[in-house]
Amino acid sequence: MNLNTKLVIFLFLFTGILSAQEEEKINANQYTEDPETVFFNVELFYPVSIGNSVYSEYDFDPGYAIDFNWFFKPELTLGVRFAVHRGYPKNISETGNIDRGAFHLIGIDFGYYKAFNRKWNLSSRLGIGLNSAVYVAPEDKFSEEGGKVWVHAEIAHRLDKTIAFFFKTGIDHDFWDIETSDAKNSYFNNHFLLNAGIGFRINLQNPGG
Repeated sequence: MNLNTKLVIFLFLFTGILSAQEEEKINANQYTEDPETVFFNVELFYPVSIGNSVYSEYDFDPGYAIDFNWFFKPELTLGVRFAVHRGYPKNISETGNIDRGAFHLIGIDFGYYKAFNRKWNLSSRLGIGLNSAVYVAPEDKFSEEGGKVWVHAEIAHRLDKTIAFFFKTGIDHDFWDIETSDAKNSYFNNHFLLNAGIGFRINLQNPGG
């Protein structure tokens, strides 16, 4: 076999190896190099009060949330979040004569998205929003308004390009403007919640994703 033939065979094999490696790289990164344009989360979460506040006198039901997230950069998102949960006072001497409260949130958040591989990714978000609470008492119904800030993180597993499921945890800080004495101001108006949740995600790819 002459030298030219050997060189042709070598170049052919070398080109084939590079092509296979490039194809493998593209396949491995098809969700990361060309990420989705938006994704939607549908979530079930359970809030637990932490610290000394009137929230510690409530039994909270699991809540639900829906959020929309838009990739304005490959790893950065802007989102809108809507969430609802209910609470039932355990001790009305601390909360007032209330049967239950329903807590609603509408807010925006800024997120960082990191794909580890085709299947697993991390999404962490910092958000701020408007809280409203509707309280039902035996002979009355009234509402309060306030705010919320939160830091959440989600670990997601992708089943395919479109559907993923995730586990999440995070901290919420609720703040209200309830008129009360100075001694009770923090107790009624500043609260921290530890949230744990699960949900599924709908991913929408870019045209070449």
